[in-house]
Amino acid sequence: MAKLKQWLYNKFLPAWCKDNLLEENARLKLKLAELKQKNDLLNAYIEGFTNAVRLQRKITVNTGEVSK
Repeated sequence: MAKLKQWLYNKFLPAWCKDNLLEENARLKLKLAELKQKNDLLNAYIEGFTNAVRLQRKITVNTGEVSK
């Protein structure tokens, strides 16, 4: 599919339009890679936090009534 798109761009688009399109695509690919990396980092934080919350243990001391 990518080869077909590239062929269509090169065959039918004017030079100025093709250059703008290719530059915009490259810029968007970089932005997408940055956002994917940030998303992976945030998902790792969320996973670590949920694991920490699940592993917390309750410690109870002297649960009975106090008599005087």
